[in-house]
Amino acid sequence: MGKTAIISLTAMIAGQIAIAMAIMTVPVLAPQISEDINIDPSKIGLYAAVAFAGAITFTSLAGSVIARYGAIRTTQIALFLGAFGLCISLLMWIPTFIVGAFAVGMGYGVATPAASHLLARTIAPQQRGFIFSIKQSGVPIGGFLLGVTIPVIAFHYSWQYGLLSIILLLFLLILLLQTIRTLFDTGLERDRKISPAETVAAVKLAVKDSRLRPLVLSSFIYAMMQLSIFTFYVVVLVEQVNLDPVTAGTVFSIMHVGGIVGRPLLGWISDKILPAVPLLSLVGFAIFLCGLALATLDANCPYLLLCALSLVTGIVAAGWNGVYISEIARVMPSTEVGRATGGVSAFTFLGVVIGPAVFTAIIGLSGSYSAAFLVVGTIAIGPAVILFLKHHNQK
Repeated sequence: MGKTAIISLTAMIAGQIAIAMAIMTVPVLAPQISEDINIDPSKIGLYAAVAFAGAITFTSLAGSVIARYGAIRTTQIALFLGAFGLCISLLMWIPTFIVGAFAVGMGYGVATPAASHLLARTIAPQQRGFIFSIKQSGVPIGGFLLGVTIPVIAFHYSWQYGLLSIILLLFLLILLLQTIRTLFDTGLERDRKISPAETVAAVKLAVKDSRLRPLVLSSFIYAMMQLSIFTFYVVVLVEQVNLDPVTAGTVFSIMHVGGIVGRPLLGWISDKILPAVPLLSLVGFAIFLCGLALATLDANCPYLLLCALSLVTGIVAAGWNGVYISEIARVMPSTEVGRATGGVSAFTFLGVVIGPAVFTAIIGLSGSYSAAFLVVGTIAIGPAVILFLKHHNQK
């Protein structure tokens, strides 16, 4: 890798870490926040649903935003939206949490297409599976850093100080990215219009292109499980496993260590051993098994076993994202990578919206987190089978 590629990768990983921390901050602090605003912590799934509704609205516009302003400026916009969303959440009023969730989600939604667009220009094709997965490791790295720091800050001071810490981080990174903008934001289409038509074009591309449809399906379903786990895990650990919030945050961070390991590992596997389609099929079956395991969690679960389960679940549930994104870059022309990534990501985020909302509904109907894990995990078998059959038919 050359100097330019290293700089672009570093910048995009930093952006992914920061915006991931922003979107997970409120769910991680849900036990503390719920006490102050008098709301059931299980309703935090609705926060995630609103956040990723925001992600859907902006990710499908990413192609035109990137073309007009550049990948670095688009990343700065994403970080600003995240900071704004957390700022208004400090008002401790449920409507501002809703607006804040939507804003943070908008930032999260545009960050991945911007990174994919930039890396597709700077990374050699034979390295994309591994490098894109390293870039996507920014999300679990952000979750890990969040889990080991923000609950501690909230415990010793208040959850508001936890939010302020992330807000300051986002603004600092906006300033740092400005120093490299002229290096990468070149060849801009200053007259490019940003309109709802871009959303329609991106979604149509994802649905109509036979190379993208399997990725739409798998990312939609797998995202349902991934964000359901990430959204509710701390709440489950506190309410069902009887851990204190700080210990629960530590266990939550271990799950993200699994994601940190899993993303480059699965990316390397997709480059060297097993192509993306059959690998994503195996991931679906593994997600189902993780759902079964998480459904058994209770206060009698040994701490070491809990940590091991968290690590493995992180590898499986959070390791696949870079594989599908690199596959988009592999099958699409470089000029279409941003739009295609935005179109497929719209369905990914739709899964994220539906997942926590469905999880919340199942909890409400059954009164059980275990039932929710079982249902959402079982759904992952569907795309796993379809992807397996697709790969078998292509032989």
